Amino acid sequence: MSAVDVRIGAKLKNLRLRSDISLRGLAQKAGVSVSYLSAVEKDSASPTLATLRRILAALDTNFIKFFSDEEDNTEQYFFRKSGMRTVVDRDREYTFILPQRDDIVIEMMDENYFYSDTVPEFETMENDFSGYVISGKIVVEVGDEPPTHLDSGDAFYVPRGTAMRGYCEKGEQARLLTVLYRKKSDNEAEVKPE
Repeated sequence: MSAVDVRIGAKLKNLRLRSDISLRGLAQKAGVSVSYLSAVEKDSASPTLATLRRILAALDTNFIKFFSDEEDNTEQYFFRKSGMRTVVDRDREYTFILPQRDDIVIEMMDENYFYSDTVPEFETMENDFSGYVISGKIVVEVGDEPPTHLDSGDAFYVPRGTAMRGYCEKGEQARLLTVLYRKKSDNEAEVKPE
């Protein structure tokens, strides 16, 4: 698979129009060409998850908000698999475990990585990001550091603002549980442990 495995064009265009941003303005802010973004909105091109993350960030949103059918603001402690959303591209599959809610300050994902003959681009994390390798082997690159090979049982933590990428080498695949800590807005107080 070479791109996100869902038809997102109309939803993305609607979000762009509601955000009152032009096609050219969004393309520039997300670092993609106008023609490519236009093709994505027409569902004639599909972005990778990394590219879609940049487009959504330029629209001040994220995967969970974008792929949820509606925002769930009800207090709920348990979440059934049937209510979780999954997106796929050529080398990754994300299942969003928790819904987007004001009282939930993390995004938790079940991620599957597959070998691809193309190494993914670096993504700069806007929030603290951590992961635990459930099974398989994955290569993680953080900033200018050399690639690190992680095996089942290994974990990583990357602070916000840091560029990183993860991928599998030929013949490998990996399953990870990852957590992204959503930063609070400037007017919300951080919760500090006592």
